[in-house]
Amino acid sequence: MRSAVARRDAFLKFMSELGLNVPREHIVEGTHTMEGGIKATENLLQLGEMPTAIVCSNDMTAIGVLHGLHRTTHAVPDDVSVIGFDDIHLTQFVLPPLTTVQMSCKHLASAAIQALRAGIESGLPQAQQTEWPIPTHLVVRQSTSFPRGSLPALAKSRTVSRRVVAKA
Repeated sequence: MRSAVARRDAFLKFMSELGLNVPREHIVEGTHTMEGGIKATENLLQLGEMPTAIVCSNDMTAIGVLHGLHRTTHAVPDDVSVIGFDDIHLTQFVLPPLTTVQMSCKHLASAAIQALRAGIESGLPQAQQTEWPIPTHLVVRQSTSFPRGSLPALAKSRTVSRRVVAKA
């Protein structure tokens, strides 16, 4: 799917800009379904060490990843963060609630209409346009945290350990 390729390429571009390397074997193509997310998780588990985060091309895949990880010893978000894309209604009700990228349906519909018109009406100024940017924003819920081993994650684990000792 063209949208999935665009999302993958944007992800790789921004990871590179941050100076972060994404191993080729960590890029897993799936079917954009819950079953595809479960299968992708199984593929990642076979690699040995899990990545600190799994960014999915849509929310249904991310929900499948949550299910796939639930069957293992990897805790979300403490061991692995999971992020979806689309912000479907269900994402706030899965456990843990899914962090996702929200895309405005209004802007998406507007871009689709503009693209259709540009394809039909050759006299429009945007007739040569091939891309229509759609604003997005991150909706942070409970499926993400600081990466394991990072300073914020270590500070958080020390605070939790102190609370447990204090209660004993």
